Amino acid sequence: MEKNFVTQQINYIESEVYRIVKPLGFTKHGRTLHRFVSEDISQVINFQCGQAYLNTTHLLSVNIGIRIPECFERQFHIANDKTYYHEYECNLRTRLGIVKTKKTNGEKVYNLEKDVNKICDDIVHEIEHDVLPVFNLLSSREAILKYRREYPWFDTMNSHLILLEEAMIYGHLNDLQKAKELFDEYYNIALQNCKRCPGHIDYLNELKGELGFFNC
Repeated sequence: MEKNFVTQQINYIESEVYRIVKPLGFTKHGRTLHRFVSEDISQVINFQCGQAYLNTTHLLSVNIGIRIPECFERQFHIANDKTYYHEYECNLRTRLGIVKTKKTNGEKVYNLEKDVNKICDDIVHEIEHDVLPVFNLLSSREAILKYRREYPWFDTMNSHLILLEEAMIYGHLNDLQKAKELFDEYYNIALQNCKRCPGHIDYLNELKGELGFFNC
């Protein structure tokens, strides 16, 4: 398939999605649609094609992400320094298909050789009915703490880090006692599994010092 044709197909799909989400505060940055909520939490829709060396540039996936700065950067108080963030910089990540089916093997890969209007309709429908409602719910730190665990299909890569990331959020909210409680709970679980990843304990010990927990 010619590169120009693939580009035209993706441009059309992205423009149709952007038409829907632009009034909701999203801005366009290349293949990424992004908005900030609660001032500094990112919500991301990203269009990704396959690799040329695999001859899969005609296959499209749609990535979904939510980024809480302190969770990604592992600092309690960190200011955003970019106008937008990529999906791979998000700590909650998923893809279309998984969102709709609520199954980790439900990812949709769209063949751009097929009817672009049908593809576009399917993508827009899932974003409107399955993605945006969760985006709207998980739009503050308090809501993420309360509801994140109810949406595991939005959290397909880092769910094993929930306790650590919740500790970071509580630290950002200046509840250091709760932050240390969750950090210690995560640390103890990591100790039980340290044979699989011994370097992770070294990292946590370093992080504990950076966060000031050795003095708590």
